[in-house]
Amino acid sequence: MSEGTGGLVKLVLGVLKDISRRIDQTMLKYDKSIKDYESFVESSDGYGFRSLVVPSVVVRHVAPIAKTPVAGVAGFPHGYQPVEAKAKEIEAIAEGGGKEVDVVVNIVNLKSGLISSVKDELSTLTNLAHQLGLGIKFIVETSALSDDELRMIAELVLESGADFIKTNTGYGRRGVWLRDILLIRSVVGGKLKVKASGGIRNSVDAALLVLAGADVLGTSSGIQIVEDSRKVAEILESSGIRP
Repeated sequence: MSEGTGGLVKLVLGVLKDISRRIDQTMLKYDKSIKDYESFVESSDGYGFRSLVVPSVVVRHVAPIAKTPVAGVAGFPHGYQPVEAKAKEIEAIAEGGGKEVDVVVNIVNLKSGLISSVKDELSTLTNLAHQLGLGIKFIVETSALSDDELRMIAELVLESGADFIKTNTGYGRRGVWLRDILLIRSVVGGKLKVKASGGIRNSVDAALLVLAGADVLGTSSGIQIVEDSRKVAEILESSGIRP
């Protein structure tokens, strides 16, 4: 193993050792019951995840039984609902005991050049979430954006005072790419947190996204990623590799 490769492996191992605290473990299925969501919480609670993300209407059912902070989504998955509808979802999440909200931006307005409308939505929803004591992330769906559009929305989310910019819903044309994270970081620097999401299903991909600049990972495969991380870490450490 070359010195450069060995250095990268040690960095990956360092991330894997503590990966669970970066994961927003997610279940956003329309064809599941409240009982299924309660089972999701019960099976996920022991892994030390950063949060558990569920639909807005489910938050009030699972937040009281969850040991992990619960987050909800608004405007999911396409983001073209009126601002007032997204605001109602945010209020429902807060009333139900949620701690954060992940909001899909209005991509139609962004692509139509209605930038003032996009700014108004971002500022209105950020202010509302913060007034209600919620953290807020804006999902920009990188799979639907050109590089210039991604740069623009990253700047707007930064200006809004939101807590995070989030890459993908998981319902777009693709999941997150490493270049999405690198491009966003080139715009926001260290002034805005970044959540990578969409198609993250194994520990090495998760670690590389963190090394590229993601603060948090959104995935429905959190348990598998943590279990895989433990196995990979054991293999590397048994070979004498330490972070």
